[in-house]
Amino acid sequence: MVTYHDLYACRVDQWQEAADDWVDLARRSSSACEDIRAQGKKPLDDHWADATGKTAGKRLEDLADRLESGGDIMKGVAMVLDALAHSMGYAQRTLSHAVELANENGLSIQDGRAVGVYTGAVPTGPNVPQNVRDAYTREQGHISTVNALIDEALREASQADTKASAELDKLARTINVSDTSQAHNEILVEASHVEFEMLRADIPVGKDPELVRAWWSGLTPQQQKDLMRADPVTLADLDGLPPDVGRELRGTDGKIDRVEMVRYALDHWDKKDDLDYGAAGNCTNFVSSSLEAGGMKKKLSPWTGLMGDDAWGRQSGTGWDWLDQNAYHSESWARAEGLQNFLLRHGGNEVSRTDARPGDIVFYEQVAPGTETAPGETHHAAVVTSVTPDGDIKLTQHTSSFQNVSLDSREHIANRNGGEQRIRIVRPEPDWY
Repeated sequence: MVTYHDLYACRVDQWQEAADDWVDLARRSSSACEDIRAQGKKPLDDHWADATGKTAGKRLEDLADRLESGGDIMKGVAMVLDALAHSMGYAQRTLSHAVELANENGLSIQDGRAVGVYTGAVPTGPNVPQNVRDAYTREQGHISTVNALIDEALREASQADTKASAELDKLARTINVSDTSQAHNEILVEASHVEFEMLRADIPVGKDPELVRAWWSGLTPQQQKDLMRADPVTLADLDGLPPDVGRELRGTDGKIDRVEMVRYALDHWDKKDDLDYGAAGNCTNFVSSSLEAGGMKKKLSPWTGLMGDDAWGRQSGTGWDWLDQNAYHSESWARAEGLQNFLLRHGGNEVSRTDARPGDIVFYEQVAPGTETAPGETHHAAVVTSVTPDGDIKLTQHTSSFQNVSLDSREHIANRNGGEQRIRIVRPEPDWY
């Protein structure tokens, strides 16, 4: 349990520096891995085909795998430390706000609790002046608010400390993992989830709305913005925030409710799609279903309905997959390139990674030749469901199914498996209604 004095004196910047150092180590490990494969393993395969060359190539491949796995584990450590730094920063700011409120209202902090003039001497009886009784009541209200903020700050710090400690211990035990699939799809994914859970736990869910208002007003504008991008769903469900926060989270134009879009993606990432398009289309089918859950309206061609070239949406079908896919779902519904181009034609805007926020759509466009996907073709789509305070974009997707995984890490795997990819982030802003 983190104490008042622990939190008050902690050096948040040191955790942030440690996170940055681990990011640098992960990059170096990944770079060394790529060098070994490109300048060691490949030349051996090309020019030394006998048993000795194969043995040497196998050793180099094993070393490259270990470096790649180690890089992913280091990224996991950095994610946890980054979340720890920001969580402690939120908690420390809340504690500072409590102290500021105490000073403004003539209170003092003793042993981590707010005390006032009337502490231990309740003014009662018929001879006590009304102004004294009123002052006592006001003071008790201030004491209650300050102590509630202190408790909230310590809760946030303690949960972050506990979760980070447990996950770092677990990561330390993976040091000998050489299976790149395990490191990337299990270890790094779990660390990403822990990072998100730590940030989510910084939000005072289920607390009194007055406390929520005091907590929110005590955060810096940047901290407020960071939390709105990290977990819009939990914030939108919180009772006590200013109305403009909810409007900003959901979308000020009222055309797509970005919160409900993200909620759908987070709730359905591991659920079977309503209609199975197979590996080629379930990713975009999932994205379209998320847009539909957010309230994006159908666009029908006046002559051909959903079968037109400039349509989006779906209608109830027959239960026969082939017919439903072709007659009751638009071409843009489950084809990544079709959805991308449709959104960009109808009000959507491509945004930079630094501007990405939950409710945006990530598209993968093939750049490298020599694969089944032609260069220039967009072949995958996913929903942005979180952006962490350090700017890490989290995706939720189908084919393969993942929830809140790092775009940087998924892009790395896509580049390795399919050659160079171009990442395009599109913000849907419908112009047909």
